[in-house]
Amino acid sequence: MTDIDDTPKLCGVCGDKALGKNFCALSCESCKAFFRRNASNYHKMKCYYGEKCRIDLEMRTICRKCRLKKCFAIGMRK
Repeated sequence: MTDIDDTPKLCGVCGDKALGKNFCALSCESCKAFFRRNASNYHKMKCYYGEKCRIDLEMRTICRKCRLKKCFAIGMRK
């Protein structure tokens, strides 16, 4: 018998292994720390690629604005 909760939980921002809900959304430690440090700076950030950056495990550090935008999109709140 398998438990439904045994499925691996993935970060809604980057797809890394999530440890639980942080700031009201399922996220990894890296995205949790990123959101904590940057949540109030969204309007000061700039995307140099048209705000269409792919945010995943490999690319999550390339564009801070798009990463934070995705944090808000999955429901992260301060």
